[in-house]
Amino acid sequence: MFDTLPSVLLTLFLAACVLWLIWQAFRRLFSPRKRRVVEPSLADEPGNSRIEPAVSRTDAAVSTIPDAADVLALKAAIDNLARQVSALEQRLAAGQPSLPRQPTPRDRSVDHSPVIPPISPDHRI
Repeated sequence: MFDTLPSVLLTLFLAACVLWLIWQAFRRLFSPRKRRVVEPSLADEPGNSRIEPAVSRTDAAVSTIPDAADVLALKAAIDNLARQVSALEQRLAAGQPSLPRQPTPRDRSVDHSPVIPPISPDHRI
């Protein structure tokens, strides 16, 4: 009785695999086609006779090179932020006239003499 046990177990396993494959085939045949995601192939497009390797969606979604629309959107955001800062500066300047005027960098005198710290024999770096 135990001499045929391995062959019986192998036969049962193969039969279960075949039944599972048949079940999966029936499920695919009778399932609604809306659930399937079908990507258009490159061969369907006119002018593409050569089949190129498929690019994964994560590679296509992440682009390190900004296009013109990204650059223009960034420029518009920077311009908008600059306008907001300018308006805020004007509001603050109008609200506090008693404060002394801050010198601009053009008004400051530049001292070209270098500052040399005193060096003593005990001073070590």
